[in-house]
Amino acid sequence: MFNLKMFPRRNARIMTIIAFTLIIILMLYKISSPVDDGLKNLESGHGTERILSKAVHDEIPDLLTQSPEHLKKQKEYESRIMANIQKMTVHKELKRKMDHDPVGIILHEKPGLLDGLGRVRDLEEQSGVARKSVVMENQLKHKIVHLDLKGAPPKIEYLKKLFPLLRSFGATGVLLEYEDMFPFWGKLELLSAHNAYAKGDIADIMEIAKKNSLEVIPLVQTFGHMEHVLKLKEFAELREVPNYPQVICPTNNKTIPLIKMMIDQILEMHPGIDWLHIGSDEVYNLGECTRCQQYLLHQQFGKNDLFLHHVKKVSRYIKENYDVQPIMWDDEFRKIPLKAIEDSQVGQLVEIMVWKYSTGIMVDLRSDMWEKYSSVFNGIWIASAFKGAANPESYITNINDRLGNHKEWMEIFDLYVSTIHFRGIVLTGWQRFDHFAVLCELLPQAIPSLAVNLMFISERKADHGALARVGDALKCNSFINLDLQYLEYANKCDFPGSAVYEVAQKLFILKRDIDTMLHNPHVTGWITDYNIEHSFASPQHVEQGLQDLSMLLFDYSKLMTDAETALSDVYDEYTVKEWISFNVKPTHNKLQKMYVSSTKLQEKTHWPRRPLDAELTKEL
Repeated sequence: MFNLKMFPRRNARIMTIIAFTLIIILMLYKISSPVDDGLKNLESGHGTERILSKAVHDEIPDLLTQSPEHLKKQKEYESRIMANIQKMTVHKELKRKMDHDPVGIILHEKPGLLDGLGRVRDLEEQSGVARKSVVMENQLKHKIVHLDLKGAPPKIEYLKKLFPLLRSFGATGVLLEYEDMFPFWGKLELLSAHNAYAKGDIADIMEIAKKNSLEVIPLVQTFGHMEHVLKLKEFAELREVPNYPQVICPTNNKTIPLIKMMIDQILEMHPGIDWLHIGSDEVYNLGECTRCQQYLLHQQFGKNDLFLHHVKKVSRYIKENYDVQPIMWDDEFRKIPLKAIEDSQVGQLVEIMVWKYSTGIMVDLRSDMWEKYSSVFNGIWIASAFKGAANPESYITNINDRLGNHKEWMEIFDLYVSTIHFRGIVLTGWQRFDHFAVLCELLPQAIPSLAVNLMFISERKADHGALARVGDALKCNSFINLDLQYLEYANKCDFPGSAVYEVAQKLFILKRDIDTMLHNPHVTGWITDYNIEHSFASPQHVEQGLQDLSMLLFDYSKLMTDAETALSDVYDEYTVKEWISFNVKPTHNKLQKMYVSSTKLQEKTHWPRRPLDAELTKEL
């Protein structure tokens, strides 16, 4: 026991202050508990409501200008969204518990279920069904793979091997963007490239798709991106802007007959299809020609009205003459007010495909856009990208970037699935950014990306186990690399076109090694163009800086041969030549030139006095 008399009065006063301070701290801790609970809720997803609420309050100035009826409708829509968010949260929590302890969660929900050891197997089966139901409840019916064919058609023999693989990955169809690869005939013969498919090839493609239970959706451009038509002298008069062969003039009397003829030929070669994609994205030049401006003035139209008027003409022609549903890209609708779309009644004619190929989808495609679309269009598709969405000159796909895009799309789908009827998803795979652009990220090298993202869409998994299954399906000898910054060696696989995948990886590694060599201080300081031009360099620095040059030149020369062989299995000679000419030859020529220059620099044993330009002038 402590004797208080042993403590001076001052110490007793200090002890009192300390005790009082502890009491205050305890009181503050109790008060802070609700805050901590709120933070926990936010971390577990329950704070989403506050985030959404803040986003709504941020837009109050806009809402105040709207009618009471619209405000009521907005509140109802937000309520449905919030209910879906809560549903998503419950599903995520259930899935987390199922993954951690599937048997335990079933016992908790259904006590007394275990009557004996023989019931364990039943529990395991039920846990598997429960886990699967969480994933399967919100599934996209159609998973369509986009094949961008413009300027580089894969051989039919390759497609015969590819389509079964697509089906095995869970794809349900293909979106075929032919552009100049379609075998137009008659008055439209000039629209086809010299290496376009033949009519028999189209019949083969339809047959291959049918055998593999793949839906076929052709795509024909009818507004923007009509370069393959408008570049030609014979159709130049149809350009909206004379110098830009991208957008067709919607008021030219020859425009609609041309588009109808294109549609007729496409549909004749694709009997029995359900959908036709009519493009109509990125109509950058609209209402700019004199004819269109006069039309707008006479009709008292705005540019939005002109856009709607044209797509209605095209889609109505398809609906009235064929039992086919038109689809079009959505981007031009994003800026058109709801009332204008409703008044046009275009939603009764077309389904829209909402596209976004990068991350940041939730920010760029906001709830008011989805509300507008869902109130107008009966069918809404979404479009991601499994390749060809990074840079126009890119030759290899960074799977991690593409996976991020698909993860965000699935979050959008889960958020709106209870309020929007999604037809399906199209995984786009762009081969050129437009008709005039160079080839980018060829299809075979992106098959691993396609497989990973199709699996994620179906299972919502991209963990080690899921990626291992993809690797096994593609018969790869090592784990699939998702991020190019960690690519150390080429992964050898065995799937249709896998040699192209291997070449792309080797090219990436070689170019990275070459770039490292060329940025070596010995090179940047002693082997510049100036040094080479004046034959003025230290042989020792030349030797040290370019010690790997001979090996890299040898490996690069071998890669050129391998690339030609690999590409020839998939593409025709023109595509092979174009790809090698753009992606391989320039660097190979640079290495050869560097080798010749370095040899001359190392052979030199005497050097002139400065200034070097004066000495160079004397030599000349």
